[in-house]
Amino acid sequence: MTVSVHQTGLGYEYVRCRVGDDDSTIYIHQLVACLEHDPRAVFSDEFDVHHCNHVPWDNRPENVVLEEAYDHRCAHLEGRSPA
Repeated sequence: MTVSVHQTGLGYEYVRCRVGDDDSTIYIHQLVACLEHDPRAVFSDEFDVHHCNHVPWDNRPENVVLEEAYDHRCAHLEGRSPA
């Protein structure tokens, strides 16, 4: 098994775990959101995990919140912060 931490070009941090041919990835902000919320909600299509200060590598619990996915995506497309 190989576990490693990486960062996307946009600054989002993630953990990658490889076991044989299996390769799984999870974002750090999703893991942090699981501390406060039901993991089923965190990984559902209904919600997105949002960084309040818009800094993708700032994964402090107080900077990570769940937003309804539709509202979250619309807010980013319109250049405004989600409610």
